[in-house]
Amino acid sequence: MSSEQTKEEKVTRTLEKVIMTFMYLLFGFMFLGVAFSRELSGLFVVVPLGAFSIGLTKWGLKWQNDRYLRSAKNVDDIQELSKKIDDIHTRLNRLESEE
Repeated sequence: MSSEQTKEEKVTRTLEKVIMTFMYLLFGFMFLGVAFSRELSGLFVVVPLGAFSIGLTKWGLKWQNDRYLRSAKNVDDIQELSKKIDDIHTRLNRLESEE
């Protein structure tokens, strides 16, 4: 049985790859469009916009993915504690029934 944290890592890694691929393609095509239009003044808009947007998107994805992973780890920890409590409860009931 895989943990929630492992499942969440796979999902977040896949989502990050998809979103960043889209961002790179989007700004790559924008850059090519400006380059082929021969209006090089458009590069003063596309390049800073692309750098800012891609950087901000990467940071946002990392921050959000860290939150998801911490939450999934907390779920795993709660499930582990719940099993321990159930074991203690079972042992306590067994001890009470022996008396």
